[in-house]
Amino acid sequence: MTLKYQVENLEGIDEAAQAFYKEQDGGGYVLQVEGAVPESRFNEVNQKAVDNATEAQRRRKTVERVLGKLGLEDAGGLDDRLDEILSKAKTSAKDDAAQQAIIEQFKAKAEQEKSALQQQIDAMRAESTGSQFKAALMSQGFGEKVADMIAKSNMSRVQFDDAGKMRIMQDNGNPLAGSGADGFATLGDLSKELAAAMPELLTDQGKGGGGKPPASGTGSGAKTVTRSQFDTMSQAERAAFAKSGGKVVD
Repeated sequence: MTLKYQVENLEGIDEAAQAFYKEQDGGGYVLQVEGAVPESRFNEVNQKAVDNATEAQRRRKTVERVLGKLGLEDAGGLDDRLDEILSKAKTSAKDDAAQQAIIEQFKAKAEQEKSALQQQIDAMRAESTGSQFKAALMSQGFGEKVADMIAKSNMSRVQFDDAGKMRIMQDNGNPLAGSGADGFATLGDLSKELAAAMPELLTDQGKGGGGKPPASGTGSGAKTVTRSQFDTMSQAERAAFAKSGGKVVD
């Protein structure tokens, strides 16, 4: 008679053989045989063996592929070859760091030179603009010294945009419109505005050779206002008034 290793109950088992079965905590009976293991345990161990063999084969193929790429016939020289590669990698990293440091030095020097050049350009532009502003003020009738003083005190209103275009600024920080080709105010417009605002500082009382004082006006479109009238004007009205060639009288 063949005895089963594991059964759910002892029915059908010869009474003489039932003594060799031991009841399990989870139910069922197991034949008490020395050296025997359950089939499930055997399958588990067998699966692990298969998995280990598969992993070993995969690793062996990986090693063979690495040896091939390194030009080695076996793993005997693998450590030396890896040390050589790591040493070269460290040297390369140091070289790259050194090169990057040199590049950063060149970039820093270039930025310094660029900044210095920009400062020179800004200084030259400021000097040139100041001279043009002074000339425009003198053309409105300010004396040379007065024109120089007014130009310096009003240079903050003369600014340049990102494209390098000159812009005459209003008190609110926005560019002033004027007679420029692009619709913006020019130094001439600003000079007219300042001349209208400070007629008492004008020295050229007979511009154009006509010998006419500011109060008399010139031409049919000329306009003359009193000081009190001018004081009530807004900045924009003063600018328009100056642009039209108007004069202020006491």
